[in-house]
Amino acid sequence: MSYVVIFRCPNALVKTRARAFRLEEGLYAYVGSCGRSCHKRISRHLMRPSRKFWHVDFLPCEALLALATRLREADLATRLAARASYIVGFGSSDDRRAPSHLFRIPSLLYLLDVISARFNDQSGEADFG
Repeated sequence: MSYVVIFRCPNALVKTRARAFRLEEGLYAYVGSCGRSCHKRISRHLMRPSRKFWHVDFLPCEALLALATRLREADLATRLAARASYIVGFGSSDDRRAPSHLFRIPSLLYLLDVISARFNDQSGEADFG
């Protein structure tokens, strides 16, 4: 099981414990996994914890909403990486398939289209028809 948290972010330089990431102003979708404790993981991101541990904890952004999906985290991140710009290396150190888990999206509708898209077997291209 995976989840997506939608953030509204300003132009910012995000400094984590080990890296720095540049954000442009806009909407971002952060992809994570949650298993049985999905509500706890999502709540953590929506509440913006004072103790910062994960890359996402360092975002200077407003959390707008979250949704859970039955897709695997790696599959969802791979789908988004094929269709949206992303912040290289953000939140994806344990995922060799996806270059990031933070994606800049033009709208919530766009994100929902990507999540619900059926992928062609070999090409990796979404079929929105």
